Amino acid sequence: MNRRGIAVLCLCLGAFAGDAGAQSASGGAAVPPASSMAPARLTGYLGRDAIPDYQVFLPPPPADDAPLGQADFAVYRATRALEGTPRWELAAKDAEAGPALLADFGCALGVDLTNASTPRLSRLLARSVADVSPIIGGAKDLYKRKRPFVVESGPTCVATSEEFAASGSYPSGHSAVGWMYALVLAHVAPEHATAILARGRAYGESRVVCGVHYVSDVDAGRLASSAVFAALTADPEFQADVASAREELDALRRAGAGAPDRARCALENAASSERPW
Repeated sequence: MNRRGIAVLCLCLGAFAGDAGAQSASGGAAVPPASSMAPARLTGYLGRDAIPDYQVFLPPPPADDAPLGQADFAVYRATRALEGTPRWELAAKDAEAGPALLADFGCALGVDLTNASTPRLSRLLARSVADVSPIIGGAKDLYKRKRPFVVESGPTCVATSEEFAASGSYPSGHSAVGWMYALVLAHVAPEHATAILARGRAYGESRVVCGVHYVSDVDAGRLASSAVFAALTADPEFQADVASAREELDALRRAGAGAPDRARCALENAASSERPW
């Protein structure tokens, strides 16, 4: 995911936050009304000066001949054998963004979020992602690391275009977004933190299984989101929105929100319990 891809994902998440509010007004699950309708394009909580400087805390990608670089190649080659397996299937599903990403954490939260109306939670997540996107875009532009399927042969679980192939591999944007979701959701629902963080870890690993990122790309994406999340926890507006999202999620449970799909949860649990390399 390049700088443009991160921006598109933020727009998609912002639009989803607005759509969720519309669903509530048209007969969705009974939840307290959101304090305001989310705009089509959301800004983050942190000002430019408050976002951690990735050129200080984020290391460059490993050299091809370095031990970590060699490990990246070895894992990519080994995971091509997962094509056609349930883990490959989950990786393909995890490649989807927008509303599908929030639904991916439904099993960890114990609530079916596929069609649930969660405008406050969606807005909180989208704004948090907006704060990490400058780091991902900047680092991709700086390092311009080639994606694994460009360097070597092998199947990928998603279609690859020339634009996608030309975008930087380091750090992984999807992994950064997925890990930010995990950190924020664990903050909103700490009683489910273990399952949420396990799902967030598996989501990043799906990028390696999919063949579109190296392990070090995924680790860098998580590091970027962890750094931004540390800054977010000191922001009063972020904390207020966390409390509001927690109320919304609690109301959704009281309203009788359905349980997530058992088959999907079994697949996710199996993926989370064992690392694919």
